[in-house]
Amino acid sequence: MFNKIKLWYIILVVGILSVLVYGKMSLMIYNTNKRLDSLEQKINSVVSLQMYESIEKWSDSFKIPKYIAYNIAYQETGYKGPLHWDYNPNQASVAGAVGPMQIIPKYAHYFAGRQVTAEELKKDIQLSVYLSMKMLRYWYTIHRDWTLACGAYNSGKPIRNEYAITATGNVDYKNRWIKTVE
Repeated sequence: MFNKIKLWYIILVVGILSVLVYGKMSLMIYNTNKRLDSLEQKINSVVSLQMYESIEKWSDSFKIPKYIAYNIAYQETGYKGPLHWDYNPNQASVAGAVGPMQIIPKYAHYFAGRQVTAEELKKDIQLSVYLSMKMLRYWYTIHRDWTLACGAYNSGKPIRNEYAITATGNVDYKNRWIKTVE
């Protein structure tokens, strides 16, 4: 009986102490979570990191070789990896291609299954990369050749142009990346 009373006494004391401590710790946990959320929001607002995460996600999803996905991003808008702090995805070409992966809106509609505006393609990195990888997979499925798929992505025709050869030829894509914080 003494052992049971002793155990209940210990549980009661620990319970009271934990309420007292937890009351103070809950404020500290809340502040820490709030700071982590704020840091996560800041990180997510860095477009070079958004681009990196999108390419990683969608190239895996559509089984696009990483080097091809990153080489296309480099050729289209000069993307130089996750540490490219001044990366600007909001670009447009004279041909009417827009956004980080330089997609022409009228072709985006088919792959998106809905109307897509040029503004969406410029501002929504996730959408642009998603459509880009979907297009590459489509062209590859038809031609069974990554160089022809990249040529079709660039020109609409399965050709081995300089763009396509560069996209498939540079397997060491990270050699173009910014490697340190400047």
